[in-house]
Amino acid sequence: MAAVKHVVISTDTGLRIEAAANSRVFFNPSQYQLSRKVTWKELGGQLLTTPQLQFTGGGPRTLSMSLVFDSYENGTDVRELTGQVAALAEIDSSDNPKQRPPVCTITWGAYEKPHAGLPFKGVVENLTQKFTLFLPDGTPVRATIDIQFKEGEAPARQHRRTQLRQTSPLQARVRVIRQGDSLWGIAAQEYQDPGKWRLLAEANHIDNPRRLSSGSSLLIPELD
Repeated sequence: MAAVKHVVISTDTGLRIEAAANSRVFFNPSQYQLSRKVTWKELGGQLLTTPQLQFTGGGPRTLSMSLVFDSYENGTDVRELTGQVAALAEIDSSDNPKQRPPVCTITWGAYEKPHAGLPFKGVVENLTQKFTLFLPDGTPVRATIDIQFKEGEAPARQHRRTQLRQTSPLQARVRVIRQGDSLWGIAAQEYQDPGKWRLLAEANHIDNPRRLSSGSSLLIPELD
């Protein structure tokens, strides 16, 4: 029989929050969303209509999902269930010596097997609670929590993961032309090959390599 999918949120404080597909109280989310922002710097050059791009850094991944709670059949306050999730964005000063909200690990699957993009380790960045059904006395019995986690990773692990991928084929630099500079001289400095001056000329749309304007910017493209 196929494993019943469910989401599990565990924290570094020992808390475990679980939603199963067959639960009538805490419903298994139907989807989750992963996103990441990557930052590129535009580098201009002489007469360039399309700028070269230089990678300047990657932002953390974010994980977003909606969690649905319904305690109508039980007639109990749904906040008894949503409170555990809402607490992931709070500091529990009584027994949290780190004085911060907990670090969460989100897994998917009945046996917490790896899933696309998961396990995911991070902290709550945004959390919104919406209560949509109430008993006659005003007790909320149905709620949705929209939650977004931001990924965190130790610097040492990041360096180990990226040390073999330091150069991007789209990376480029810009240098200022000085009096007496020549394209072949710059090519010799940048590429250890004066014959690469044609690459500089093409990248900067320079028709006459003997006429360089002092103080102007020269794009130095990265070799493929």
